[in-house]
Amino acid sequence: MKKDKLIVSNRSALVKKYGSKHKTFLKDLTAIKDFDKKRKLSTEIVFLDDATAMKKYKVPPVKNPEDQRQNKAAIDALYKHFQPDYLVIAGAQDVIPFQELHNLLSSDDDEDELIPSDLPYACEAPYHTDPGKFIAPTRVVGRLPDIPGSKDPAYFHSLVKDVLASKPVKDKEYRKYFSVSVYEWRLSTQESLHNIFGENALMQISPISGPKWTAAQMKPKTHFINCHGSLEDHCYYGQKGSNYPEAVNASMLAKMISKGTIAAAECCYGAQLYDPNETETPQMSVANTYLINHAIAFMGSSTIAYGPTEGQGLADILTQEFLINTIKGASTGRALLEARQSFLDKMGPTLDPYELKTIAQFYLLGEPSVVPVASAPASKSLNARRNSRDNMISKGAALSNFIATPTLVSTKKEGTEFAANVRSLLKDKKFSEKATKKVFETAPKPNALTRDMKAFNAPVKFHVYSSSSVSGKHKKTKVLVVKEKNGEIMGYREYVRR
Repeated sequence: MKKDKLIVSNRSALVKKYGSKHKTFLKDLTAIKDFDKKRKLSTEIVFLDDATAMKKYKVPPVKNPEDQRQNKAAIDALYKHFQPDYLVIAGAQDVIPFQELHNLLSSDDDEDELIPSDLPYACEAPYHTDPGKFIAPTRVVGRLPDIPGSKDPAYFHSLVKDVLASKPVKDKEYRKYFSVSVYEWRLSTQESLHNIFGENALMQISPISGPKWTAAQMKPKTHFINCHGSLEDHCYYGQKGSNYPEAVNASMLAKMISKGTIAAAECCYGAQLYDPNETETPQMSVANTYLINHAIAFMGSSTIAYGPTEGQGLADILTQEFLINTIKGASTGRALLEARQSFLDKMGPTLDPYELKTIAQFYLLGEPSVVPVASAPASKSLNARRNSRDNMISKGAALSNFIATPTLVSTKKEGTEFAANVRSLLKDKKFSEKATKKVFETAPKPNALTRDMKAFNAPVKFHVYSSSSVSGKHKKTKVLVVKEKNGEIMGYREYVRR
């Protein structure tokens, strides 16, 4: 039974959260469905715990709303049944849980043991905690959140009103931008902005700029932020040396953001959802605050993110491609799917562990069928959308035969020449001998053309060195990833903690 859109939520979780007020949430979902009908989209709303409805679709209901395996299995089965072009997860993680994936990099330098992720919901692969199982995204997915722990559905109602009021506009409205960068990463941010907009003259740098932005500065409808983020913190931070001033403060954003704004943040925990009443300052996250102030989409990370100080990599690529695709006329959900597929294609065929973490941690907050920028008439047709989905499904499926993912391996004694070359590189990059070291191995996936090519099929190793320093509550982490094949250094990458 083909549907254009599938909206999933959990009625019992909503009742537990809102009591009798949950009916307001249900009315809002129906309002989206009615709005979609006017847009000529067929939409189905399914509550994963509704045994009667799920039996009708021949899908086991979710009996425990917190059970990630049950939620993943239910959504996969419903997706197979309806084959939707868009999948909307309605509610924060206390309604539909994130899929928690193991962080291969977990250490004193990277405190994330788990990566809360919506990526598995975008993939055909069944439930698993290994992020390497989810390198073939084929689905357009977005999470329209409420506030974790909240007892008032008014926040969700506000977001739905913005969805119902949204309509595509000319791309020139999204060609102007607000952007703020950490001083230390200004060269990388300049390059990202040039890739998105063709220039970078409007970039702000923290310090000195922020967090008291003017309405004129924040008025542009595209926001790109490359700053530090912190766990359950309503601020993003700049940096110059050991100075980490506030760059964006959620408490200062009211009435500062234009309706229909799209935003992408590279920051650590940039799109983290948390209960503000469980923090020292009962203030919503930056992402939640953007959305309540009428931004239509926010793309960011759930955990500690990484990127280079100069050049492009990791968070840079995923965030900028999301914005580029949206400005070109894609729905926000399709923009993220295309960004994910492009990222994997560019980083492949062998992913280092930081690339794997990056693809797992970034997700979309917002209704994925919303199209901020008007596209060419031909691309608006039903056939065009179906063709686009078929192409993306094919691309995603192909990635599973192409991308090889890393596995942590025991550190063995290295060849004399290789060890000497690494020591020289570490000295040049100012890493001490006490730097944390991990070794990951990735075996390329041979195909018909490469099956008999011994050199191609040799395992690739990534030697990861990391070190950190602390300034107040901020941790500065630098990383060196040395790529090895057959005992030779094939190259290296430098990342820093965002």
